[in-house]
Amino acid sequence: MRPGAQRAIGLSFPLVNTDPWTKLARVEDCAVGQGRFVVVGDLELAIFRLADPECFIVTKNSCPHAGGNLAAGEVSGDVVTCPWHQWPFSLKTGACTLSDSVHLRRYETTVIDGYVCAKLDRPTA
Repeated sequence: MRPGAQRAIGLSFPLVNTDPWTKLARVEDCAVGQGRFVVVGDLELAIFRLADPECFIVTKNSCPHAGGNLAAGEVSGDVVTCPWHQWPFSLKTGACTLSDSVHLRRYETTVIDGYVCAKLDRPTA
């Protein structure tokens, strides 16, 4: 872990849908520029809150390259870097700059009543 870094703090929720959206975490529990690890049912997810423009991105927490904990990765702008092998991924597109064949699995995301919510049955990448 890089100096001064914090471990991803995890939350665990049963799979509860506000059809078609699933509540993941309160907006206030998601810091800007950091990942937040959540478990919903059997899915391990990472929530990223970006600053410019402010938005939330939800991905599978496991890096598609080698399974690293993406919520613990360093976030710079709209890029998260996996802490295991330093593979960078665009949070906005899911693309990896090191390989065209590796992409993040992302989920459509919105905010409802102060909660970050995602459509977990429909990944966008």
